[in-house]
Amino acid sequence: MEPIKVYVNVDFTAVFTCPHCGKSKTMNVEKYKDKKGPLKVRCKCRGTYPVTLEFRRQYRKPTELAGDFSCPDNPLKGGKMVVKNVSMGGVGFVPRGRHNLAAGDRIYVKFLLDDPKRSLIEKRCIVRVAENQYIGAQFDVQPGTYDAALGFYLRR
Repeated sequence: MEPIKVYVNVDFTAVFTCPHCGKSKTMNVEKYKDKKGPLKVRCKCRGTYPVTLEFRRQYRKPTELAGDFSCPDNPLKGGKMVVKNVSMGGVGFVPRGRHNLAAGDRIYVKFLLDDPKRSLIEKRCIVRVAENQYIGAQFDVQPGTYDAALGFYLRR
């Protein structure tokens, strides 16, 4: 059985709904925050099912968008990329070819959304994850700012 994605609330509670009987239960899942892989949940009906916990605060939309990234401190760290997912808070991408990016690097990303307006997204970012060929970067934006084009795109 494919794991069921369960979103975690800001108070670290999550609602689990059994796919066998439909009963729901709410649990505190803070102790599982750093756990990798799916969890096995057992219901009162004795049914078990796998779940993955999603601790992200913002919806992350899967994509396949071409773009570019650059590093103002080191021109050798730039290049082409494929944006694999995007949210209001950040972007996940795979560089085309080799890269020297590491967590903490400050970069710029630039890509076009596949929306009707072909909206251009240009953001300053901080690399948070650099695992193999996957890069996860958090947008470095001023508090209270809102990107309308990205917001509308994520709602589609």
